[in-house]
Amino acid sequence: MPENILSSPAAQDFYDRIGSRYDWFEFYEGRAKEQAFEALKLEPGLKLLSVGVGTGKELARIQAEISPGGAAIGLDLSTEMCRIAKERAGGSICQADARKLPFPADTYDRLYAGYILDLLPFTDLVPLIMKFWQVLLPNGRLVILALTEGVDLPSKALISIWKGIFNLSPAICGGCRPLELFKLVQEAGFADINRQVIVQAGIPSELITAIKK
Repeated sequence: MPENILSSPAAQDFYDRIGSRYDWFEFYEGRAKEQAFEALKLEPGLKLLSVGVGTGKELARIQAEISPGGAAIGLDLSTEMCRIAKERAGGSICQADARKLPFPADTYDRLYAGYILDLLPFTDLVPLIMKFWQVLLPNGRLVILALTEGVDLPSKALISIWKGIFNLSPAICGGCRPLELFKLVQEAGFADINRQVIVQAGIPSELITAIKK
């Protein structure tokens, strides 16, 4: 039976319509994003790819940390998100489907994917993470954020409700559903994998860091 997810055209339309209001999600994503930023271990001169760049808020901060001499590219499926990110962060913004990364192998020191894998079909996840592995340089660092399963009673209850709503209509949830990515990142060939769950406003986010060996 096909997985009940938001199609790519529907997801693009949703995020085109939501635009800069996506920043409102900081009420449950902000703490996890802050820890992801620290996990990137940024320094001047690095090359970074941000997959699912959103409004470009994080990309602007990343660019400040890797300057001088660094370069950051943001990728997003949404036309409106690409426009907003370009206005906010400048630099290079690429509109593309994450599953078709238009970049050569061994290019980036860092790859950040924030709240994008939880939009995609489960069968596409390992192939996509393998592409992340390919475009990273040896010893490159991967940092992923995604909605995940609850870890305490309140977050488990909230995620149970979230999944019930998602099953009725993925669009109500912005196409996002909870994942557990550790084993998938391992299967894709990464090493030194670390997993944390950050709960904010009762909503759990999974932070995965890993290294290309």
